Amino acid sequence: MIAALTFDWSIVRKHFPALLDGLWLTIQLALWGFALAAMIAVPVAWARRSRAVVLRASANAWVSLARGVPLFVVLYWFYNGLALRGVVTLPEFWSGAWALAVTGSGYMAEVYRGGIDAVDSGQREAASAVGLTSSQGFVSVVLPQALRTIVPSAGNVLVGLMKGASLVSVIGLADMFYTAKTVAVTDFAPFELYTVAGALLVLVTLAIAGVVALADARLRRGVR
Repeated sequence: MIAALTFDWSIVRKHFPALLDGLWLTIQLALWGFALAAMIAVPVAWARRSRAVVLRASANAWVSLARGVPLFVVLYWFYNGLALRGVVTLPEFWSGAWALAVTGSGYMAEVYRGGIDAVDSGQREAASAVGLTSSQGFVSVVLPQALRTIVPSAGNVLVGLMKGASLVSVIGLADMFYTAKTVAVTDFAPFELYTVAGALLVLVTLAIAGVVALADARLRRGVR
């Protein structure tokens, strides 16, 4: 029983630099996916709040699909589906980034919409009363208040995409978990490598949560 629980640190020390390289790749992938998702979500959120029925229905359909289809399926669709149909052949990294962007855009659109709707309508009326145009009122009055709701929720989306980025190893991208899988096969040490890889991912997500908490506290400074 004791032998079964032995942790071979020599295997970890030997492959730790490769794990860190893979972790950095995972972080880059998640950040690119988040940035693309944040951009895609802007027109989707705008359409969801539109009075035009067609725009609103289309945006609702996008959000439902983006949040409902598993990331695993979207990943293979970008990596294999587009290439097999002769549309475009994407490398592993960008297949993963766009898969994260599509799934994340559904959540980010809801984050934007919820943050804007959380601002009292009286704020818009007050902005109009002092002579601000609709766009000026949004930028100067509504958006700063909406950010207090958007930032922590967007941080949760980023954490989710960070964990989702670990799936890209299935298409051969040499991220941290791909390295762990390779070493597990060659050195017969799955317990050590997967444990360390999981711990590193937890540390990164905790760091992101800490940064988001600091940003949230700064945005709420002086607000009762």
